Order: sequence, then C-alpha cells, then structure tokens
Amino acid sequence: MATTNNPIPLPAAFLETTASRLPGLAESLDSESPVSIRLNPFKPGRSMPEGRPVPWAEPGEALYLDSRPLFTADPVFHGGAYYVQEAGSMFIGWLLRRLLPELDTPAPRLLDLCAAPGGKTTHLASIAGPESVVVANEVIRTRAKILAENVQKWGTGNVAVTSDDPAAFGQRLPDYFDLILVDAPCSGEGMFRKDHTARAEWSPDNVQLCAARQRRIVSDVWEALRPGGILIYSTCTFNDAEDEANAQWIADELGGEFLTFDDLPSGIVTGPDGTAPVGWHFYPHRVASEGFYAAVIRKHDAQHRSGGKVKAAKSLVPVSRADLGALTRWLAPESALSRFATGRDGMTYGFSEALHDTVSTLLNGHFTLLYSGVQLGTLIRGELKPEHALALYYAVSRKAIPAADLPEAAALEYLRKGTSTELLPVSTFAPGLNLVTCRDIALGWAKRIGNRYNNLYPAPWRILHY
Repeated sequence: MATTNNPIPLPAAFLETTASRLPGLAESLDSESPVSIRLNPFKPGRSMPEGRPVPWAEPGEALYLDSRPLFTADPVFHGGAYYVQEAGSMFIGWLLRRLLPELDTPAPRLLDLCAAPGGKTTHLASIAGPESVVVANEVIRTRAKILAENVQKWGTGNVAVTSDDPAAFGQRLPDYFDLILVDAPCSGEGMFRKDHTARAEWSPDNVQLCAARQRRIVSDVWEALRPGGILIYSTCTFNDAEDEANAQWIADELGGEFLTFDDLPSGIVTGPDGTAPVGWHFYPHRVASEGFYAAVIRKHDAQHRSGGKVKAAKSLVPVSRADLGALTRWLAPESALSRFATGRDGMTYGFSEALHDTVSTLLNGHFTLLYSGVQLGTLIRGELKPEHALALYYAVSRKAIPAADLPEAAALEYLRKGTSTELLPVSTFAPGLNLVTCRDIALGWAKRIGNRYNNLYPAPWRILHY
C-alpha cells in the first residue's frame, strides 16, 4: 500500500480510542487517498475520463481514477460533465434511490442543509430528477457562493441555493420537506488521510463540541421535516459520539425510527465489529473511501400542518405571453421548465412548477436566496440576451444558435477568457452568438462581430493556470 509523507502524526488520543478498536485503520490513514469522480447523467459528452466503477454507484455513474489529473486542465470539468467527489459520500445517492419510493410523491422536496461545496447537492438533484426540488443551504456566505457556482455548472435546473441558519427552516417552513440531508460539520477524522489540518485541529474536546453542535443543527431543522419524512444524518468521522450516539439521540429525543437495508455493498459495515445498531460506516482500511458515516431516520407520523396554496412572490413577475416564445426557443423539448418570471434584478428565470412554488415560499419567508432554477438572461425588446447559466443548462437547445465545438487547446484559451486568434481563430465562430462546446459539453457563449469576437465566459470563473 502506497503511503503519504504526512508531516503531522495522528493524534495520540485518537490512536488510543477510536483507532485502537479498528486494527488497520491507523495504517490506512497514512496511505494514498483514492481519486473518484461522479459523471453527470444529463451531460453525456465524448471522451470522458476512464476508470474502475464505484461499487455503490449505478453502472456508469461514478469511477475511481488511477491517478489524480489536473482537473482544471480538462475543459469539460468546467462544463459540469463530472464532479470530483469522495467515493464514500456517494453512498448518499445509493440511499436516495432506495428512499425515493418511500416519499411517494412525483416531485419530492429535498433539503441539503449543510451543502457546500455541492457534491451531495448535485447528486441529489440528478437522482431525484428535474421535476424535483432541491434546496441547498450553506450558512457561510463565501462557501454558499461556491455552491451556487457548482449548481449552475451541473445544470439540472431544479436547485435553489440559500444561505440561512438551520433554525430558519424549522421556524418558517414547518412540515415542508419530504427528505432532509444533514451532512453535519464534524471533527473530520475521516479526512485525516487527505487533510493535514484536520489532524492538527482534532482533540477529544473538539469531538464533544462537534457532537453537541450536530444535535443542535438537527434539532433546529427537525420541524421542517414533514411527518413520515426522512432524515439522512451523515458525518465524515469515525467516533461513536458524533455518529451512532447522535443518531440514536435524534431518534429517541426528536421522534423517529431507523430504516435499514439488506443489500449493502461489500465493505460497508455497522460499527467497528459490524454489530452497531444504527447507521453505516466507511472505514478506509476496508473500502476504497475516506471515512464516512450515515444513518437514515423516518420521522414519526403526526398531524400534518398544511401550508395551503402557495402565494406567488411579489418579486417574481411572470413573463408575458408575448415574451414566452423568446424564451422557449432556447429550450430543448426535454426541459422541465414551465414557469418563467423576472426578478427585481431584471433577470429572467425558468422554473419547474414545483420549484416555482418553493422559490416563492422561500422569498415570502424572507430566506436569503442566492440562486434558483435557471438564470435565463435579460429580455430586451422581445429578445433574450442569454446568461451564462443557460449555456450550462442540460436542456439548452442546440438548435437555437450555432455551436462551436473547440479542441482542447482552444477550449482552455476560451476558459482563460483569452482572445488569442492563434489558439482561438475568429473563423471558429459563426457570425453572431455561438454556443461554445468541447467534446459536446457546453462551456458558455461567444459572439462574433465581423472579424473579431467577444469571449463571454464569466470573468470570476476564468481559469488562471493549466
């Protein structure tokens, strides 16, 4: 087993407690981390990375790579063709596929409470499908902006990104969500292999502080879960205080029952000896993953408090019938967008029916909404000036305007927001607006004007090194 040159030793107290119960764990935390990616099922491009399948993913969904490439040098990575995600956390997708039938609704409402940077959010959005609603929340604003960027790149169009305290959901949206994922901030033991600072910051006292904070977070959001709804509680740590003990506390104190599954992939176990009563562990010496824990709890049934008919938010002005054609011509037939509205910022958005209701509910409830649906663009005299997010939407029409499919070097120059006519000749583009693609994955827009062109890639997203 290859080892890393980690300059920070494993904490002595961790070795004496958690690691001592798991022979082989400590050694695995000084080995090389596996590299894994999850492919976007809505963006099947050409020449995707190749690798070995992740056992708990669907065929063709996720891969282990033999080495870690420079992902920023792969143009389709920037177009949302795949997400670099730790393999163990993809178990959330395995769980969701088994839980969706339990929710018994064609358009489930899901909340990813601690969502940044967006790996689990985009996974939920893909599996639940474009007609579903995923609210992705991140209380730290700088991280929430990164989350919003990754949501736009993934391009499913069924996500609303918020930045609010967990208590806001419990207080203002009682009984609202069918499923809530709380991937709780933790002591980070599961990241000891790849994150050196996690070792330096760990202590027994910090474990107890994290466990208490996790209980507070779940308590704050619990009221937002409808009766009979499902909570997925997860951490990236190994100890009982943050994992089994907290999951048991949630069920006992807040009121729920554990759900279990018999078809677990090999290597995923319940506790150190496989007999723990609740939840599943990913131990790096037993499975190709960093440390991860998850438990599933169904909230006890009770009287459901109906929210009644949703009142459209005043800040969302419906698009006129006269302008609908200017929007829908940019959308492919498989698009789930059916409601179109312009916000106070003058930007026009597209939503599914269910997401429009949720966005209205969030706005009426004074939530901090950073992004939602698909940012289509600005309507000017009956014509749409498209926004970058529309180019990244999985159902943008490839018939609306010409597409310029770039080779690798030209695509990287485009993503650098460069204008080198040697790497990116003017003749690459048709006159007017072009959808820029690489290996059939959309990257953004460019506009040719006579013998020059404007590179319309967003300046804040441009790549600086490759």
